[in-house]
Amino acid sequence: MTDDFENTAGYFLELASEQRLKILHNLSIKSFGVTQLATKLDVTAQEVHRNLDRLSKSNFTKKGMNDKYEITTQGKIMLSQMSLVKFLTKNEKFFENHNLQLIPSKFTKRLGVLGTSEHIRGVTKVLEKWTSIYKNADSYIADIVSESPPGMIKPLVSRIQNGVEYRHIVSNNLIEPENREEILKKTGYYKLVQKGKIQRKTTKTVSTIVLLNEKESAVIFPSTTNETDLKHMFYSKDSAFHEWCIDYFDYIWKKSKTMRTKSN
Repeated sequence: MTDDFENTAGYFLELASEQRLKILHNLSIKSFGVTQLATKLDVTAQEVHRNLDRLSKSNFTKKGMNDKYEITTQGKIMLSQMSLVKFLTKNEKFFENHNLQLIPSKFTKRLGVLGTSEHIRGVTKVLEKWTSIYKNADSYIADIVSESPPGMIKPLVSRIQNGVEYRHIVSNNLIEPENREEILKKTGYYKLVQKGKIQRKTTKTVSTIVLLNEKESAVIFPSTTNETDLKHMFYSKDSAFHEWCIDYFDYIWKKSKTMRTKSN
């Protein structure tokens, strides 16, 4: 075990350099010669050569044809993990007050894909984006929610009535406005459930809110007290982020129980 940590520490040591990270990034795009890299990074050829030598000894780079350097498979894998570090450092203050411990490790390991997301701040802007995800859906909507903010039901039902498929996971202790049941009845929500247009499941607790349509995705993480924090949302149209959200939704969906259909 000690040797494993020593080897891992050695890898991180070789990557603990802004210039070496930039070299890896550029080599992940195409191969470069020493002089070309030096010009691109605006540093001396000697510096680039020294850092390439260190990266090559760690098997992150290798010299290919025409004295040009290439990134290795090992280098590509290590570079791909930097997205997670970048996401965490970029949102360092956020994670001081938010809890991701209830998310399975197989998803936290992939959090780097959120690095391309937009960090939306403020309850009003978060709810506006939440509503727009519903309104923009052409094929499907999927969500995991612990709250049902006012004003969401009508645009949601409107899209379902226009043929959009809806899968819904709700917390057992859903926080909802007082007139929610009345609105559900008036909009024809329960009729859509009976027709199979809406699939619903319930789970004991929801720590992380996930919102999806076929082209957009958003995540709302809980506070350190595991309470929903509608002041922050990570939103993106990026395919990797979207895949993370779909996988997380499907994971919770399989673990949740089907809700009883009301006859309203």
